[in-house]
Amino acid sequence: MSFWTWLAISIASINGIAIANAEKKKAERKHAVTLVWIIIAVILLFVWWFSR
Repeated sequence: MSFWTWLAISIASINGIAIANAEKKKAERKHAVTLVWIIIAVILLFVWWFSR
């Protein structure tokens, strides 16, 4: 995997950990985690698209 792929995964992981540790309601945490997964998917799509 390329540097940018690892960077996207690490940023999303750090955001996920920060969101999970924040004191929020469960529903808000679930929405935030879903948003992080969508961001990972979009970043990886762009990495794949531009590295072809």
